[in-house]
Amino acid sequence: MAILILALCGRPLAQAARRAGADVIVADLFGDVDTRSLAPWYRLPGDLGRGIQGDALLEWMRTLDERLDGIVYGTGFETDPQLLGKLTQIAPVLGNTAETVAAVKDPHRFAALLQDLALSHPEIARSPRPGQQWLRKRRGGSGGTHIDVASPASPIDAAHYFQALMPGRPISALFVGNGTGARVLGMSVQWPAPAVMQPFRYGGCAGPVRLGPDLAVAIERACSAITAAAGLVGLNSLDMLLDGDRFTILEVNPRPGATLDLFDNREGPSLWEYNLLGVQGELPPPAATVTPRARAALVVYADLPRYVPASFEWGVGIADVPSPNSRISAGMPVCTVQVAGADAEAARAGAEQRATALLRQLPLLR
Repeated sequence: MAILILALCGRPLAQAARRAGADVIVADLFGDVDTRSLAPWYRLPGDLGRGIQGDALLEWMRTLDERLDGIVYGTGFETDPQLLGKLTQIAPVLGNTAETVAAVKDPHRFAALLQDLALSHPEIARSPRPGQQWLRKRRGGSGGTHIDVASPASPIDAAHYFQALMPGRPISALFVGNGTGARVLGMSVQWPAPAVMQPFRYGGCAGPVRLGPDLAVAIERACSAITAAAGLVGLNSLDMLLDGDRFTILEVNPRPGATLDLFDNREGPSLWEYNLLGVQGELPPPAATVTPRARAALVVYADLPRYVPASFEWGVGIADVPSPNSRISAGMPVCTVQVAGADAEAARAGAEQRATALLRQLPLLR
């Protein structure tokens, strides 16, 4: 018996599970070297462009010889929450239900929920209103590649929506929900890695970020209010824009995310266990803390077509390691650099330096 991890990239969850001593198997898109070293690996049906192929996934899962204790999912299911409901026919889903994911990832329903809770959020529209700058986003999108700045020529369709552009620094609160309340585990800052056609592509995160006590309390209250209204359980994250001492809520990610790399390590609590605790209707103790030392996790994207020699030395602090002899197209992720620092800013600076040096070492694909 084992727990199946399903995600576009399953390595962070697999790493957290191994640290907790859990027996897991992983299905993701990449099958990176370190992922395969953590657990038995299978290829997740689908790709980054089209997403997870639900029918093929269900067919594969029904052929598994091993009985499953449950399923823990990460990124990739927000565009098709109904797929989560179908997964429950095979094994218990240890996370938010299909109904909850559908509710919080519908931009109009979520905006209405925030309005009912008197929580600040950008205006949401089906078409851009003149006199306001807008972002065009795909429903259920993740990773920032689905976002662009709207123009009069931007297509209007049911798969996309428009969100008013707001000022502020992107931050995220990692929290555990138990269906009625929440406990914030850590705050982090995020940044993009802009590409020509993807100005908001996800670049990385660093934390913990220290906030004033009043602001920290207000954010935790917001997480608890949203949790109670939507029935969130397990690990979730609340993405916001911080402008002075005010925060504007952008979205909630109803599953474990990238900040596992910051807050799940040997110096802190087991976030895998916290996720399962929240699913069971419990919360971590009030004294639950994250690692006192800041960390950054930065995604390295190929600037040009490159390949990975079989003898390439990655060194320490590198995750999501591609297989030897891999060919990596320009714009595709190469790996994740993880660096510790005195604070979030120093950790990010160290990660950026490491990423630049690493790209210089990888040979060009000719």
